[in-house]
Amino acid sequence: MQGDLSERYAGHRRRAVPAPDPELTQVGPGTPCGDYIRRAWQPVCLASQLAELPLALRVLGEDLVAFRDGEGQVGLLHRHCSHRGASLEFGRIMPRGIACCYHGWHYDRDGTILATPAEPEGSQIRHRLRHGAYPVVERHGLVFAYLGDPAAVPPPPVLDVEQEPGVTLAPFLLEIPCNWLQVYENSQDPVHVVWLHARNAGAHFDESNSADQELDYVPTPLGMMNVQSRRWGGMAWTRTVECILPNLNQTGAIWEDAAEEKAFQRVGLTRWVVPVDDTHSLQIGWRHLGPHLDPHGKDRPERIGLGSIDFEGQDESAGYTDRQRRPGDYDAQVSQRAVAVHALENLASSDRGVAMLRRLLRRAVRSPGMPAQCVAPQPIATFCQDTITPLPPAPDDRALLRAHGAAVAQAVLDSATLPREARRNAISAAASGTSLHMEETSA
Repeated sequence: MQGDLSERYAGHRRRAVPAPDPELTQVGPGTPCGDYIRRAWQPVCLASQLAELPLALRVLGEDLVAFRDGEGQVGLLHRHCSHRGASLEFGRIMPRGIACCYHGWHYDRDGTILATPAEPEGSQIRHRLRHGAYPVVERHGLVFAYLGDPAAVPPPPVLDVEQEPGVTLAPFLLEIPCNWLQVYENSQDPVHVVWLHARNAGAHFDESNSADQELDYVPTPLGMMNVQSRRWGGMAWTRTVECILPNLNQTGAIWEDAAEEKAFQRVGLTRWVVPVDDTHSLQIGWRHLGPHLDPHGKDRPERIGLGSIDFEGQDESAGYTDRQRRPGDYDAQVSQRAVAVHALENLASSDRGVAMLRRLLRRAVRSPGMPAQCVAPQPIATFCQDTITPLPPAPDDRALLRAHGAAVAQAVLDSATLPREARRNAISAAASGTSLHMEETSA
């Protein structure tokens, strides 16, 4: 080896690993980010997980137990009995509520202690105590809980895409062994779609994902969206992928190939990234299934559910060496460390979306207000979509794609209050208008 090695081999002087960013990565009770996330309803399990036995779970650093009682209603309680701490995961489900296995203390779904059977008749202890419990609702196969202040419970959010014609919602839940933020911010890193999902080791989804993108990042009333505009054949394809703060994300049709003209095609995936604790998270939500979203029959509904989803790279099931050869989202996210260390990153221009999302989250964490989804009119107008338009190439095709994407994105925002078909027509008109404007400019 020749020359000054100290200038070339930097390992010795780069061994220190700073602490992670506590403001955005710590989620336990009393932490700024944890308290912020608690101000929005969170899915905590699949409804199908609640059968004849209680379900132990952990959410936002809290140990809980969920159950479906004899009345068919769901309860979510602090896991440890108020008597002497035995876990209610071993409790007996009652006609109403649940009873501890140890001494029979019987809890209603709201934490009311209904009976303390080992105590003397006339004991008042149950009237002096209230066990920890959280409000819950079920929707489309998910159980949602509100872990925030019970004096200010917002209505559970209903999204406009929950009632799309011809669409079935398939619930799923995946466990991810890393901090929630590095999973969530992946949705505002569209550059990785080209490299990780297409060019690195073959297409995870469709070859159209390998096309170069023109990108923008735009605030929405609910958070933000990225605007991805691509040329694929004779088509201009603009996809908007949104983050609804604090931790909800929507993306378009998984298998989109940009072969046919369409406007305002809606969502292929709705998911929440729910912190389990600081070093574990859940991806939990719905796959949107319908023939218009999957014209080539690639959906696999039988693979969607607990611990499984029907597209590649979301867990470790492929095996380690196979994942080294063909890594996916799971590998890229989990390998950043259990909690990614922002102080070691060197953010570049391709990370504008990640930086913007972190700024929005930090501002929201520092604000006492409710997330926008909690106060928006329902159903909540969302901003994820695909629009594909015939568009002849221009001498400056990148400028054309940027103009097309900007027009579509603005129409997506401006049409939020319109009915579904009127909104589609407005976005279609904006997309078509780009081509006409460019032709007039060229003339």
